[in-house]
Amino acid sequence: MRRLYCLFIVFMLISVGRTTAQVKQVVVWDGEKATNGVGWVTKNGVCTVKSQTAVKHSGQSAVQFTFKSTVVLSESDWIGAGWNWVNWKVGPFGTDITAMKYFTFWLKVEGVAAEMRFNLLCNGAPALDMPEHHTEKVIVSKYSPKWKDGEWHKVIVPLIDLIQPKGFDPIHVAEMQFFNTGNGDGSFFIDDLAFED
Repeated sequence: MRRLYCLFIVFMLISVGRTTAQVKQVVVWDGEKATNGVGWVTKNGVCTVKSQTAVKHSGQSAVQFTFKSTVVLSESDWIGAGWNWVNWKVGPFGTDITAMKYFTFWLKVEGVAAEMRFNLLCNGAPALDMPEHHTEKVIVSKYSPKWKDGEWHKVIVPLIDLIQPKGFDPIHVAEMQFFNTGNGDGSFFIDDLAFED
């Protein structure tokens, strides 16, 4: 019986080792080890961004985007924000995602939020932000239907859904940008941005 128990433990250790080795993850911002990053917002005052320590998924900090929409937005209007994990360094900086299959991040919402769309942006020198540097946008609720319930949710998006235009550089991906597509009064907390294979 003792021999059988030992064999079971060895089998479990080998199985766990194989499972761990199979998943490759590149964390691009976790607030602790990967702390290099900066955010932006449109309509400053209506939307603000900061790294904070009060609400986080893991570690000591997360990014907080607060939306205070005091005016009714028209269909052509929008509030956008983003987090650039290479801190606006233009040139051959960013994350090589060519071997990756998923973009993941943790999201928590407080207050009232409209639908959230997001995309990725590559670091395209000499200009950082041109239309050909953006993937297509996707809707968060497609991947996490309960994202507005006030709890932390891991959003897992296949990179194949983030359609890359001809000018997109998957070797130097630098930023997540997202869009609150309607009126809202609350905060998005974002933590642990990563790519996985």
